[in-house]
Amino acid sequence: RLGVSAAALFHLAFALMLARTSARSDVVFGTVLFGRMHGSAGTQRTLGMFMNTLPLRLRLDSLSVQAAVRHTQQQLAQLLHHEHATLALAQRCSGVAAPAPLFTALLNYRHAGGSSVLAPNAQAAQAAQAAWQGVHTLHSQERTNYPFDISVNDAHEDFSLSVQVDQQLDPERVGAFMLQALAQLAHALAHAPHTPLRQMQLLPETEQAQLLAFNATEAAFDAELCIHQLFEQQVRLRPEATALVFEQECLSYAELNARTNQLAHHLAALGVGPDTRVAICLPRSTEMVVALLATLKAGAAYVPLDPAYPAQRLAFMLEDCHPTVLVSRSDCAQALPASVGVPLLWLDAPDPAWLLAPQHNPAVPGLTPAHLAYVIYTSGSTGLPKGVMVAHRGLCNQLTFLQSRYGVDGSDRVLQFASASFDMSVEEIFLALGSGATLVLRSDPWLGDAPTFWQRCSDAGITHLNLPSAFWHTLAAQGVPALMSTLRRVSVGGDAITQAGLRGWFERGALQPALYNAYGPTEASVNATLERLEPGTPARSIGRPIANTRIHILDAWGQSCPIGVAGDLHIAGVQLARGYLNRPELTAERFVPDPFGVPGSRMYRSGDLARWRADGSLDFLGRNDHQVKIRGFRIELGEIEAALQACPGVRE
Repeated sequence: RLGVSAAALFHLAFALMLARTSARSDVVFGTVLFGRMHGSAGTQRTLGMFMNTLPLRLRLDSLSVQAAVRHTQQQLAQLLHHEHATLALAQRCSGVAAPAPLFTALLNYRHAGGSSVLAPNAQAAQAAQAAWQGVHTLHSQERTNYPFDISVNDAHEDFSLSVQVDQQLDPERVGAFMLQALAQLAHALAHAPHTPLRQMQLLPETEQAQLLAFNATEAAFDAELCIHQLFEQQVRLRPEATALVFEQECLSYAELNARTNQLAHHLAALGVGPDTRVAICLPRSTEMVVALLATLKAGAAYVPLDPAYPAQRLAFMLEDCHPTVLVSRSDCAQALPASVGVPLLWLDAPDPAWLLAPQHNPAVPGLTPAHLAYVIYTSGSTGLPKGVMVAHRGLCNQLTFLQSRYGVDGSDRVLQFASASFDMSVEEIFLALGSGATLVLRSDPWLGDAPTFWQRCSDAGITHLNLPSAFWHTLAAQGVPALMSTLRRVSVGGDAITQAGLRGWFERGALQPALYNAYGPTEASVNATLERLEPGTPARSIGRPIANTRIHILDAWGQSCPIGVAGDLHIAGVQLARGYLNRPELTAERFVPDPFGVPGSRMYRSGDLARWRADGSLDFLGRNDHQVKIRGFRIELGEIEAALQACPGVRE
């Protein structure tokens, strides 16, 4: 009906399989030519080796199935005009310098009689078979110089495939992909020839089932709680237990709750409520924790402003988030812009009114876990930071999972290491206070050097550490010293870890607390995957999706990548942020419909590259854009470019 050969269909299926397994829409592979089509008279009856192998390039990006089959037929016909050209000549004309090969995959389409893809006809094939009568084959073995080779045997009534691949690959799996590609193409040609190639599902059913199993993460958690209510549960359970330690100050759960309630009532009186925002510009201190909890108890979302940030950046964040009130301290005044445009609440003012407010838990009408808990700003490619809006429900899921996975309880002492402007602080603070543990705030002198840090942790009896990757690497060279006998677990996040760091940690450390690698962008409520690292674990492994979170590794066409193939990492599930504050276009660009979920569900395009391993864990492979990580902080190079272009005398 279409006037194309079966050979064209097989070549297209092979190209489609290569495209999906290499994450490329423009593929080149070798094909075996008969070599006798354009020969002189008598070529058909001449004994000799006429076959030739030449590259075939197919671009599959925007074609329909029918158009792609016809395009493949045309490309094969054009290639016939060059069937006597050498591969060396093709290499010289390609611009690909030797010794790099033009291709590493080969398709050999041949008729059962031994001729190749473009044998003249069935009669010629039968004549060739008759010529071998009386000749017996003692032994034969097919060999190829290419690591990826499929031979198609066309017996006229049916077809058979022979797969030869590198020993690291599974030939049965390769054959299954080829059969799936053929079946999908044949079905589309028969029933929907105008279907775009990018919509073709090439994963065999067994592999589709595997990917579904990798994302079977459903788990129970209390989806009706807000994160500050996890803290209030612990207040009721252990009011006299130590909740917070900062330098010489120590507060019990009851004392911390009473103080935060007073500030929460005062904030409510200032007009703070659900989905309003409270900016908090405070250094790491008791007041900082009180302000965060109080904001949540008042129903609002907190917006952390690091006093160490440049004044221009703080001014933009204040203008962008439009807070109902700004909470700060007099020693941070110089970090703030001269005119903030919002009411200021100085926590260290003489005789502050908020200390006269009630100490009971405030009731906030209408507050639900769908309301915002915080807005944290990350680097933006336009030159301006973007505020990520995160709600309570995903955080409660996160904390419930981590409490179960880590086993954090009332006997733990958790170090608060990260800046409140870095979402690792969310895990540190609320995992501790939501589990009945003691939260210990560090001060800057803790970070003098590795021995000083370990000594301070030992003196404080720290059992649980969350560390940014950059700082962990400074400790990893010598591992955990013997004095850290209380340390039970260490979680590392914010950036990729190295194999050298892992080796030093496990080989030189006197102690071996549990080590975890946590992965997750701010847009996924802190963590999306988690891996327990062992001495033999690859450093790039980021583990499996956490509870109620799904990971999709997709190619450029939005189709699931096969296991082992790199693709764009997408995150779905309860963890997702609401989006970017005041940036609806960017929100729509990064938070896209989830075709694998229920109607209306979303997934986040992380911009990270990853791949599935056969055991259901993930390998992190880097970025697919211009974002970099510096000491664990996301930096968009576009933001630096925009800042440079704003300087006088700088232009492209």
